[in-house]
Amino acid sequence: MENLNFKSGFVVVAGRTNTGKSTLINNILGSKILITSDKAQATRNRTNCIYNDKDSQIIFVDVPGFLKPKNLLTEKLNKLILDTIADADIVLDVVDSSTGIGRGDFFIFEKIRKTHKPVILLVNKIDITSRKKLEIELEKIKDFDFFKEIIMISALKDRNFNKLISAVKKYLPQGPAYYPEDMISDRPVRNIAEDIIRESLISVLEDELPHSVTVETDKFEEGLTKNKEKITKISAVIYAQRQTHKLIIIGKGGLMLKKAGMKARIMLEEFLGTKVHLELWIKVRKNWTNDETALKDFGYDY
Repeated sequence: MENLNFKSGFVVVAGRTNTGKSTLINNILGSKILITSDKAQATRNRTNCIYNDKDSQIIFVDVPGFLKPKNLLTEKLNKLILDTIADADIVLDVVDSSTGIGRGDFFIFEKIRKTHKPVILLVNKIDITSRKKLEIELEKIKDFDFFKEIIMISALKDRNFNKLISAVKKYLPQGPAYYPEDMISDRPVRNIAEDIIRESLISVLEDELPHSVTVETDKFEEGLTKNKEKITKISAVIYAQRQTHKLIIIGKGGLMLKKAGMKARIMLEEFLGTKVHLELWIKVRKNWTNDETALKDFGYDY
């Protein structure tokens, strides 16, 4: 029998970079769908992540963090965020209580206010923020009266998730499910693999990594080994913007690329549930972050 009280809708998870947006969605879903990093531009795409329970389907929409425009890529990413919010039913604005609420957050508040969407403010990382610090941060937002609710959470420690889900359901419209019940993301697996490879580069190279790198798979094949074990063969190209960037990624004697590849393979095997044979190549595409054609080729044509 059809549940006439069933609710469904799209909930954009917005905020500055590094506030824990992707960690929040991963932990709500109980699966690592999105890459996580404390570096800017870890997220570069819109991804619909699907949460189901008996009376709702909530599509949490992961988008990049707002960034100060410095090239054509960041301009397009900011446009993607605003366009996605315009199409959403609800906005979750995530702020980081540990580093403090500041001008970047206030800029985003004003952007979101103008959309006239229901906005729930999530004050994240309360597990590492003192009570006194939390009081100071909450004082900063007392004059912003457009938030429907303010919820203290720890995305990493899964704190107050039930309260968050209940709050979202209050403002979610009635309607049917958009996706099958067993589906948790609309992003193709090969694209998630690209993100995992890029996350491994970020992790291994840390501050040495130029953010102007992207990854593109040119082979993604599933099969069996001689011992009848499942194996996924992936060949991917890492695109750098300059020859000097390529040399940084390769590292002395190829060490950095080897470490990143090993880390990526382990992460891919965990995600895919199969053995993985991974080949990585590096090419230079000069100034691609300011090249309209290159951005379109790489899927950043927003």
